[in-house]
Amino acid sequence: MRYYRQLRGLTTRQLAEKLNIVPATVLGYEQGRFPMPYEIAITVSEILQISESLLFDDFCVFISAPYTELLHTVRKRYGLNQVVFAENAGISPSIYAKWESGSRRPSRKMYQQLKAIYPEI
Repeated sequence: MRYYRQLRGLTTRQLAEKLNIVPATVLGYEQGRFPMPYEIAITVSEILQISESLLFDDFCVFISAPYTELLHTVRKRYGLNQVVFAENAGISPSIYAKWESGSRRPSRKMYQQLKAIYPEI
């Protein structure tokens, strides 16, 4: 990200202002100290005029794909209903149902819980 930011002639402060975050957060993303949220990755890619896939980690790839279909497919592969599938991963069945229907999106933490139990997600 630093390369593309500098290529566009932006300082960390300028990019941070465009993102409405503090410069230290931009540095944290550039240094890989913490993952970039999906929405920030999309905005950064637009500002820097690069493909968002350059900034995506596995969570962002999951969210950008039709994750609802992936969740449904993996659950069916295990032959489980939504309640059992969610409970196996330590997730509220009602929250999981909202994810699979697309009315709500999983957080990074919840995604990691799912992935720990169902690695193919």
